[in-house]
Amino acid sequence: MDQKIFERKELMEGVYFNAIGETKFKSGLISVRFIAPLSAETAAKNALIFPVLTRGSEHFPNIGSIRKEEESVYDTDIDDAVYKRGDTQILEIRMRVLDNRFSIDGMNITERAMALLGDLIFRPVTENGVFCEEYVESEKQMLIDDIRAQGNDKRRFAMQRLTEEMFSDDVYGISELGTVESVESVCPVCLWKQYKELLSRARVEIFAVGHFDFEALGETFRNLFATVERGEIYKTETKPLAGDRPEVKTVYERQNIAQGKLSMGFYTGITASDENYTAMQLLNAIYGAGVTSKLFCNVREKLSLCYYCGSSDNAQKGFMMVNSGIEFKNEKKAADEILAQLDEIKKGNISEDELRDAKLALVDSAERIADSVGNTMNWYFSGVMNGKVVTPAEKRAQIEAVTAADIVKIAENIRLDTYYFLCGKEENA
Repeated sequence: MDQKIFERKELMEGVYFNAIGETKFKSGLISVRFIAPLSAETAAKNALIFPVLTRGSEHFPNIGSIRKEEESVYDTDIDDAVYKRGDTQILEIRMRVLDNRFSIDGMNITERAMALLGDLIFRPVTENGVFCEEYVESEKQMLIDDIRAQGNDKRRFAMQRLTEEMFSDDVYGISELGTVESVESVCPVCLWKQYKELLSRARVEIFAVGHFDFEALGETFRNLFATVERGEIYKTETKPLAGDRPEVKTVYERQNIAQGKLSMGFYTGITASDENYTAMQLLNAIYGAGVTSKLFCNVREKLSLCYYCGSSDNAQKGFMMVNSGIEFKNEKKAADEILAQLDEIKKGNISEDELRDAKLALVDSAERIADSVGNTMNWYFSGVMNGKVVTPAEKRAQIEAVTAADIVKIAENIRLDTYYFLCGKEENA
């Protein structure tokens, strides 16, 4: 993929249009992301905004009319998501739309689809000057159900609880969905106020991947955002993990479960903006990401101390997480071995095969970016958010340049920060 196909421009204060030309797919992808500071006061309200907006608009007042219009525009598909990235909360609405080249009736598919997208974002259904109460209450209940459902997946629950404990004094410990209590307190009036606040102050990253008339598309978005009054744009900086905890924070939690969930959070001090972040990615791959990693081969396969065991690194906050499912009785053995495998890397015990396999995995991941418009979009969005956009080809060169010594140097500064074990209620657990 050639870097020349990526172009970025600021349409107005805090509103950016990112164009990625790609002709090999029949459909293109358009995404609008509102980026705001992650906050306990606004997380639930922000999480509700796009779900409520996509319930109805001025010209398409209900889900039925929206779906009918999507089908009429060559099965255009619109969905939304909310997630956190570092210390920010990201609200996204994205639209998959068929390329105009494949229109059989002369329809300008992109133009028609954009009319729907613009209506949903900027002209919502209102009732007494605010959001429709029926839609707000319905989406509140669905969000509450989603929050409560997180506790049913114990693996995910343990990871979430580790994050909350590790970042108990940091905004990153806040859930991007909010809490049940904060969702319950949302009303149509306060949600409308937050919606207007976002339109005014959020940083907006618009991405379009495909065979579009980017000049016309950018102008359409410029006109849409010209209908709202933009104010002072939120500051959306992320503060990395300090790593200055005087001793390891240890948390045990008991539930009625049959399998223990051990989650360990490590300070790395390396974020995506650092020059040696590629070495950190390779360290993670060698340590616990994949079937050739030390954790998989030793803790799981050789010693049979767990049902699963893997690591992941966080590029924004500068930490690494290890998650494993174990028998209660194997807690200490598994934890000791997880730490022992990290020590092996610190000692420089990285085989040529391990380094080669890790590089192959990362290179393959980078090369598969071009396989879909979604992967391509997410790749460039990450680059924009990290402050430096690189092509997959440039990333491959960075991967190949990393040595085992580079990885060992990074490993020396990694240390355990928080230890969380979700165990059973029985005494022997």
